[in-house]
Amino acid sequence: MTWLPAPAVTVPVLLAGLAVVDGAFAGFRAATGRNARIRKRDYALAAARRGAAVSVPGLAVTAVVSLTGAAGEGHRYRDLVEAGTRMLAVLAPFAAVVILSLVAYWLLPLRESTFMILVGLGPLTLARPAVVAAAVAAAGLGSRDWLIWAAAVTAAVGVLLVEPWVHRRWYREPL
Repeated sequence: MTWLPAPAVTVPVLLAGLAVVDGAFAGFRAATGRNARIRKRDYALAAARRGAAVSVPGLAVTAVVSLTGAAGEGHRYRDLVEAGTRMLAVLAPFAAVVILSLVAYWLLPLRESTFMILVGLGPLTLARPAVVAAAVAAAGLGSRDWLIWAAAVTAAVGVLLVEPWVHRRWYREPL
């Protein structure tokens, strides 16, 4: 018999994990092109750590909104988990395509990895706000509960503000 955690735990953990990983990538994107050094692995890792760290307050706000609104009402928490599942249905395929593009970028020779940036990662970065908006719409699909909309919108705002915040705080000027 296989033990699987309940959706009440799995869905919030997956969404939080996705937000932190997205924050790390946002931090990396904020720093990209700002450093002309050849060896910049430490620079890129620091940028990713900053992005991940900046994503945490947005998660905290979303958790406070969600848990405060659902306190003592099990059915509201269930509704939030269902909304989170709908968000994952939008975000997971996008994340999978991004991960496949990154793997191809890292493993392919120079010409092909450059091609992956042009057809994969570049357009996916541009599509990211629309995908986040679609995830918010999916979360609220058919719901008139203010809590579901508040949780989805605070999560979206928290995720979308990471890159501009990191860029303005640490990477405004090139090295």
